[in-house]
Amino acid sequence: MSAPCPPTIPAYYTLTLHIIGAISLPVNAIGFYMVWFQSPGMFGYKYCLCYMQTASFVTEIYMSWVCPAFYFFPMVGGYNTGEFFGQFISPHMSMSIWVGIFCFELSAGLTCFVYRHNAAVQINQNQSSKMHFNKLLLFITHIFPFFTAISMWNSSLTYQQKYDFVKKNYPQCLFWMAFDGFEAYDPHQNPWMFVTGIGALIWVFFIVWYCVYLGVHTMIILQRLRQHMSSQTYNMHRAALFSLSMQMALPGGLIVIPKNIMLFIVIGEATHLQELATNMTFLMASHSMCQCSTMILSNSVYRRIFREKLAKTFRLKFLAPESHMSSIEASMRTNSFVQKNAPNAAPTA
Repeated sequence: MSAPCPPTIPAYYTLTLHIIGAISLPVNAIGFYMVWFQSPGMFGYKYCLCYMQTASFVTEIYMSWVCPAFYFFPMVGGYNTGEFFGQFISPHMSMSIWVGIFCFELSAGLTCFVYRHNAAVQINQNQSSKMHFNKLLLFITHIFPFFTAISMWNSSLTYQQKYDFVKKNYPQCLFWMAFDGFEAYDPHQNPWMFVTGIGALIWVFFIVWYCVYLGVHTMIILQRLRQHMSSQTYNMHRAALFSLSMQMALPGGLIVIPKNIMLFIVIGEATHLQELATNMTFLMASHSMCQCSTMILSNSVYRRIFREKLAKTFRLKFLAPESHMSSIEASMRTNSFVQKNAPNAAPTA
């Protein structure tokens, strides 16, 4: 049987992750600019978007620049390739920190869906919003990253336990024990790994489907109250919900699909697919860039502003908008309907 660990870390692996991080930086910078400076009509909702974008961006930068890990699937282990931060952070601590940061994306996503649902409910004061239940879920979901990180930290093995585990199951990889950046986990010797994995899987599954419920129920509320609001207000709520759903669904695929492939290879002991499973990290490391791009492309205001800035910066006449559109200030474009239809417009903050 072939070894799940190569003799050396492929040169392309870390380089590819660094390139992904370098591309993601300006993309996320544009996204932050759009949300913070070109969304006055969003009021408080822009803080939710910034929260979600920050969580995904920090996770991505941690994966691609701070402590990029090379995995030895189907062995539950790998090597920390971080040349600078790897000198100060052990591979086990790095994994625990990354798990905690990664889980905050779930908290941010739930926060955005609760906000959009509450904004729709406030249109009709007679509608029950179940805010007590939502607040409880938000509280638990914000504790969840710390619980997961602590559980991951408790799943470590002693050096002798790791040595015995690798020697028994993957003797070809024993030479990696000589490197400080190597780490391996065995749930049979330390059940905390089971607690971390199963607990996280159950909670993520529940919250994801609750977000789906909030999205569907928000759309139902908007349909019921459509006659009681202006078409612009209705379109604004619907567009915001659609954009949020796309921000969760498309980048989520870059996480769920690679995770399932990794899980299949680990359970099936498919050692020959080690490189394929490890390279799935490239997709996971680009999810923040995909999320930010989806937010811009799914929002007509952001698309127009991006096209205007691009045309002005590079003098691309074919991207230039019509003169009467480009002369309107950004703040007037985004919240003019709020001012004109203030009695009918539902607050989004």
